[in-house]
Amino acid sequence: MGQLTVKELAAMLAEAVRNGYGDKKIVISDDNEGNGYHGLFYGLTVNDIESVAGGMIYDSQETNPEKLVILG
Repeated sequence: MGQLTVKELAAMLAEAVRNGYGDKKIVISDDNEGNGYHGLFYGLTVNDIESVAGGMIYDSQETNPEKLVILG
């Protein structure tokens, strides 16, 4: 899989909304200062957030894994 396009991401997000994840908060990959940029290669992780993120979610208003999805 190559770097995602806006169209590909939009399709993934639309599917996530159809599957009932539309009200979940989004966390993105690690850079708490907001000044690190990198290509987006993966869509959303919507299941097993706790096992994937483990205690690594530190800069999010929402910290309950059941209310989160991961982008990237």
